[in-house]
Amino acid sequence: MSNQDLVIDEEKGDSAHAGVLDVHVDIEAARRDATLNLLSAHHVVSFDPNSPEAKRVLRKIDWHIMTMVFSVYCLQLMDKNSLSYAAVEGIREATHLTASQYSWLGSIVYFGYLGGDIPASYFLQKFPLVKYFSLMTICWGIVVACQAACSDFAGLAVCRFLLGWIEVCTVPAVFMITASYYTASEQIARVGLWYTSSALAGCFGGFFAWCLYFSGSFGWRAIFILYGGLTILCGVVMFLFLDATPSAARWLTEDEKIIALERLRDTKVGSEVWGFNNEQLKEAFKDPRIYLIFALLVTTGLPNGGLTAFGPTIIKGFGFKTAQTTLLGMVPGAFETCIIPIFILLARKITRGVAGIIATLIGVVGAIMMLTIPEHAYGARYAGYVLTLQYPICIIFVITYITSGVSGTTKKFAFNCLYQAGFAVGNLIGPQTFRGKDAPNYYPAKYVMLAFILVSGVLIGVLEGIHLRWNRTRDAQDAEDSKRGVVHPVIENEEFMDLTDFQQRHFR
Repeated sequence: MSNQDLVIDEEKGDSAHAGVLDVHVDIEAARRDATLNLLSAHHVVSFDPNSPEAKRVLRKIDWHIMTMVFSVYCLQLMDKNSLSYAAVEGIREATHLTASQYSWLGSIVYFGYLGGDIPASYFLQKFPLVKYFSLMTICWGIVVACQAACSDFAGLAVCRFLLGWIEVCTVPAVFMITASYYTASEQIARVGLWYTSSALAGCFGGFFAWCLYFSGSFGWRAIFILYGGLTILCGVVMFLFLDATPSAARWLTEDEKIIALERLRDTKVGSEVWGFNNEQLKEAFKDPRIYLIFALLVTTGLPNGGLTAFGPTIIKGFGFKTAQTTLLGMVPGAFETCIIPIFILLARKITRGVAGIIATLIGVVGAIMMLTIPEHAYGARYAGYVLTLQYPICIIFVITYITSGVSGTTKKFAFNCLYQAGFAVGNLIGPQTFRGKDAPNYYPAKYVMLAFILVSGVLIGVLEGIHLRWNRTRDAQDAEDSKRGVVHPVIENEEFMDLTDFQQRHFR
């Protein structure tokens, strides 16, 4: 439905950051929204989120949503990283790539990200989210497979650019789907679960590359064909079986849909993808968090871009043989998979900000080890490499700042758009820090990596501080209103009316 059906009047004199607004809603127009239509038809007097029925519905949601989200996110990372494994299996020699051209292939995919970022955010709102996302998944699988037919830099560059342009829709789509099914407290664990697939992508990628290494000159081509085929299959499955919201879920009964929606009420971010709202877009760019998240994705993306393109090359530079390199590429992902649950527990027991900062500190220690340990101790230097690759765990908590801390469809898409832009900029620059003249140790690139991981930890601390300050401001305002006897009207189902986090008084 159009967001023009909502008329928002701001109270004078208070900061919008305190979330103090009066909202007038055209209820009849609002009921055109599928979720509101369901909730209006079923007035739930009381709801226990810990009831056996609610837990059963959650398990059902996990089975249907997490399996597909996990798979597509894993394949996205495998497809993007396929070039690095192809490099150690002979693609540079077969396609006559110079060191500079190979570096640019690592960056070109992110030019595609930058070019496709805004169109993807628009189309995900314009068209049915899951159908568009599924078709784009099939398309990028085709592009990945087409890389096997390339014989020179130009062909690979075109494929890499198209890969970035098409797959840029993945993260915003996955963010929206996760926020549509899970409460704020559940999102840390679920985001951690599907983010684990990025770690497993390294395991699977290393294993498949090791297997295909023994297929001779066809090895690097087989990587692209295998990954592309798996991605196409995943896209078809999503098109047939994935649903974007509880109200649209064909695998939930009507009663189960009501339970799924009632579970989300306290999260206050809604569950539907509403139409474009210009006021929400303006609000997004007045929110300082959007710039912090952009900066965070640049600082975390730059080391990632270099490690994605040159990870196996770095390992081989430690003194390992090609077959060993492909297998050792599995270890960082396996280790990350094991420790992510620890960080999720830390986030629940302390704060997500603290958990994110600790993850960056582990990465800092690893980078220092790679820089300071003598070259002959290649086992210890490899251990530093493994530790360095644990810093991306901090992204789990950055993601939850968006999925549970930002409300309003257009505002959330704006945050997603800046998230992707920052990710693209960082990953675009990252491979360029690895210069051919610095091989095989690439010390200058590693110093840059160390600095950017350190800055990432600082930015996470600032982001956490902003949330804590805003929540305290809102709590203080509520306490003051209570003392003065000020009563604010309660709007039924306002949590599902596409209001932003600034517009909802009780949003935390």
